[in-house]
Amino acid sequence: MKTNTANYIIMKPIQEYTKQEKLEAILEYNPCRIECNAVLRYLLTVRRDNAEQIAYFESFGNSVHQIILNVRTYARGLLFYAAKQFDEYGWIRGYLPIVECVELDIHNTILIGQSIDGTYAVTVDWNTSGAGGGSHPSVWDDPISDYKTAVKQGIAELEQRYAYAMEHCSNSTNYSASKILKLMAKLKEIKRLYLEPKQLSLFDIA
Repeated sequence: MKTNTANYIIMKPIQEYTKQEKLEAILEYNPCRIECNAVLRYLLTVRRDNAEQIAYFESFGNSVHQIILNVRTYARGLLFYAAKQFDEYGWIRGYLPIVECVELDIHNTILIGQSIDGTYAVTVDWNTSGAGGGSHPSVWDDPISDYKTAVKQGIAELEQRYAYAMEHCSNSTNYSASKILKLMAKLKEIKRLYLEPKQLSLFDIA
């Protein structure tokens, strides 16, 4: 039985394209709004035959799509780290390793991420019965210089989520007042443990 390879198209890397092929590929790319600036920069670079800048852009991938996503993620990532960090498939993901999870329960968590250069980012997972959300810390979050500020920001975000849910629990099935009150009490305890100064006892002094 012969293997039919007719349906397999092997795309050559964009580095091997002619100038005209590169221009056509860039113009055919359909960027979202936040990608337009990066696409325009790459397009003008190719039109002007700027070899140094072409090499810069094309160090980020083998296709227009990969180049644009990686260029944007890397540029944002400079707020957190200096080195390019590609995964095994050639993508710069932008996710930060989680160094601590501050859990209220299994569905309500403060996630603290930290880059290799020591900069923090924080996100939260939250759930108030029928409503909820969350995300993984990444370079697209605000950079935070120290751990305590990261915890403080995570607590503040959950406080806002719960305050909104409590305000709207009477006219929505997405919010459970009893659950929200329990979460607010737990968050208050976490705030005390992480942010309030600890008083030394005689045993600590000794």
